[in-house]
Amino acid sequence: MHRLRTASVAVFLDLLRDARAPMSARDLKRRLGELGVERADADQAWRRAQRALRRLARFDPGARTYEWIQAGPGLAPERALDELTGAGLRAADRVRLAETVRAALRERDDLETRLRQAYRTSFQARGARERQARVDAVRALARVAMDVEELAAAGARPAVMVERVRALVRMCDLEPIGRAGEEAAFDGARHAVVAGAGPVGARVSVIRPGYAWRTGGPGGGPEGQGGGEGETLLIERARVVPV
Repeated sequence: MHRLRTASVAVFLDLLRDARAPMSARDLKRRLGELGVERADADQAWRRAQRALRRLARFDPGARTYEWIQAGPGLAPERALDELTGAGLRAADRVRLAETVRAALRERDDLETRLRQAYRTSFQARGARERQARVDAVRALARVAMDVEELAAAGARPAVMVERVRALVRMCDLEPIGRAGEEAAFDGARHAVVAGAGPVGARVSVIRPGYAWRTGGPGGGPEGQGGGEGETLLIERARVVPV
């Protein structure tokens, strides 16, 4: 059986701290026996530690019980550590200060565990959102391709096909910049001149429309999953030529 090789008051203080309730000498020695300490060793350890335990724990003379004393509130772990390493500290104060530091370490470990779990959850959620965004974008592109092919096979006029494509991309909050064949006032932020450069406000003809994307707009992006005001991103400027 296990033998108690280093009998000290710390052994009994640990038992009281774990119990969180008053314990008699008989209770403490019985607990040592449950941990594998031989009875003779437990009795000898108690004789050596009893006097010090009365100073370090809360002793009730009437019930003849001992109880763990929690560290006093309001003492920061850093201050407790400083005082713990100082000289001339009473044993009772040293035990209380050590418990304050232990509590701080447990709190730190718990916080670190929760932060790691939060990071893992956030990382997984971000990956799921990115995958869904890719799926939505591919689905929208596939719908455009399917509609164009269907309309072409049915002999639809080009104007009908254009309007159908525009309707589909608007579902993804894409807004066209200009329309092929129309004239507009030149805007350097929205137009790219194919040949030369035009002054702001000069008349130009659109040969290829551009597109801007309203992120988080009323449609909420692909499949209507967004919300809020969002912002507008320029995807491509319209190609224009001077008139």
